[in-house]
Amino acid sequence: MALEKIEILGYRGFSVKTEVHFAIPNGQEGSGLSIITGANNSGKSSIIECLKARGGYQPPSFTVGRRNSETDSVEINFFLNGRVEKIRSVQKGSSETERLGVEQSDSIYVLPSRRAFAPFFGRSDGFTRETYLQNEELQAQRSSTMNNFQYRLFNTLKNQAAFNEVLHKVLPSKPEWSIDQSDEGNYFLKFYNGKHAHSSDGLGEGIVSIFSIVDSLYDSQPGDTIVIDEPELSLHPTLQKRVFRLLKEYSKDRQIIISTHSPYFVDMKSLTNGAALVRVANVGSGSKVWQLSSVGREILTKLSAGNIYNPHTFGLDAKELFFLEDNVVVVEGQEDVLLLPIVAEQLDMEINASFFGWGAGGASNIEHICELLLELGFDRVSGILDGDKAKLVPELKAKFPNYHFVHIAADDIRTKKARKASDAVDGLLDAKRELKEEYKEPTKHLFHELNAYMKELF
Repeated sequence: MALEKIEILGYRGFSVKTEVHFAIPNGQEGSGLSIITGANNSGKSSIIECLKARGGYQPPSFTVGRRNSETDSVEINFFLNGRVEKIRSVQKGSSETERLGVEQSDSIYVLPSRRAFAPFFGRSDGFTRETYLQNEELQAQRSSTMNNFQYRLFNTLKNQAAFNEVLHKVLPSKPEWSIDQSDEGNYFLKFYNGKHAHSSDGLGEGIVSIFSIVDSLYDSQPGDTIVIDEPELSLHPTLQKRVFRLLKEYSKDRQIIISTHSPYFVDMKSLTNGAALVRVANVGSGSKVWQLSSVGREILTKLSAGNIYNPHTFGLDAKELFFLEDNVVVVEGQEDVLLLPIVAEQLDMEINASFFGWGAGGASNIEHICELLLELGFDRVSGILDGDKAKLVPELKAKFPNYHFVHIAADDIRTKKARKASDAVDGLLDAKRELKEEYKEPTKHLFHELNAYMKELF
């Protein structure tokens, strides 16, 4: 199954027809990822709900709160496997809908952001993946719990070895778990922590979240589509990174669609391999979508292609850019990011904007960063250059007339002494950044010792 795009009209904030294109996996890690970013109340979860509306036995009901007041009706088109499926209101002002051409055999597994489930539940033979998806449908209201997940657990228990193989990639402590029954007759999920055990009711939200994310993946097949709303919720940054590594692995041959507020779930390598980046913003009149194009992908490839002199160009701080609402300042380097606020403070002033990461990695990169920001829908962007790069300001103003460009009064942010030439140094890597043959064995030994100490695979 290949979900190429979705068209949304009239659902919540989408008052005009809006397209969202999804990544198609190509065998490379991260290539099947579609990453939806944006501020709170921008419309990210609305896109997830539209995907959810396709599932279940019955057509969904679009309540008053789900229908945009300007249209008072909803139409959602799914483009997949060369055909178009449609879900639409039967008439304006009605909650009732109809499905046209929807083939339930091509299912989409949607995992909501609120991943709690009933801690005590009745017995079941266990929902297979297919049965579970057939019983999952868009609820009239956003719920704080997953309705049928507890029935999925009994089936997962039957396939525990396969499930645990995936679970242990995220939780290397390899926790044991089972389903037990209380004396009152209720069933519950039991986790062991050494000699101690916790019931479903006592489990932390992070563990419950990981459990449900792994469950959405472990019995999926190549070509499947899995949607996860805010996978980072309740997870420590270390666990966020492990979950994202898992999603990247599965996205080699599956479509993985996530909405997220976490920069740990945006990966430059995945984007250059083909992942989709979707930015959603509430522009006052409603939700609007911008997407990374092939041109933007080329810019990212160029800027993130191993610049060892400016490694932070797209580090964690820079990736936070994709989660900002607007008001972005782009400067040449990390010294500018650190020292310009100090300069403003000395003048009893402040800079009312957010800096792009640790700088663009050089004045020539500011143009490329601004191209990327323009493509992703940022309206208020300023570039501050050093005085010795003043000649670039008119060129930037001409190319980006709605952005603001200036240069500081001096050649550089900081006075610097002249440097003496340094002696040549022998390194592990040659000029092509390949490990030299004579250093391979001692470096292997170094890593083996490190891994033995850390007790984790490198």
